[in-house]
Amino acid sequence: MSDRPESDFPDTTGVMILPWTCLFPGAMLPLHIFEERYRVMCKLALAGNRMFAIAHATDDGTIADIGSLGVIRAAVTNEDGTSNLILQGIGRVAFGSVTMDPYPQATLSILSESEEEDDSLASLRRKIRDVCLDFFAENTEALHYLKKHLSAPSSDSTFSDMIAAIHPSPQAQRSLLEELDIKTRMSLLLHLLQSEKSDA
Repeated sequence: MSDRPESDFPDTTGVMILPWTCLFPGAMLPLHIFEERYRVMCKLALAGNRMFAIAHATDDGTIADIGSLGVIRAAVTNEDGTSNLILQGIGRVAFGSVTMDPYPQATLSILSESEEEDDSLASLRRKIRDVCLDFFAENTEALHYLKKHLSAPSSDSTFSDMIAAIHPSPQAQRSLLEELDIKTRMSLLLHLLQSEKSDA
């Protein structure tokens, strides 16, 4: 969750609907904007608070209840009207009413996370760290990312989100994004990493 006060977050925002892409708080997501509706959305965001949300498309054509709010950290507009953005996640959100014209928009509320003092979280962190370093041992880029974030001081929430952001399974990422209890999320993350490792 971002350190921004909740008053800084919009009540309504543009929404980019993607089938299997998660944006975790703190993580960076590169995006290529080419659809006309999203060009309009991003132009307005850049002229305003620079924020929009990322949501999953569901099988019935709507969006999942929980997604992420992000802020545009960098933007380059190309000669053909497309653009390339870096969006940084700043918080989990619950979507309310949704409209689709001229681009997807939704009311939203910021979701708070349950993070209490628990001695077992330190043990979970160590186990997750060890499994990650082993699982990504042959992936130079992922290993560099991990060493950077594993060595930096962070909350348990930030730690779990930074690892979840590079999990190879979109379905697993979605489950991790939607879990608000930190201990449950970390336990799930460890289980998913161990399962991926055993299947590899």
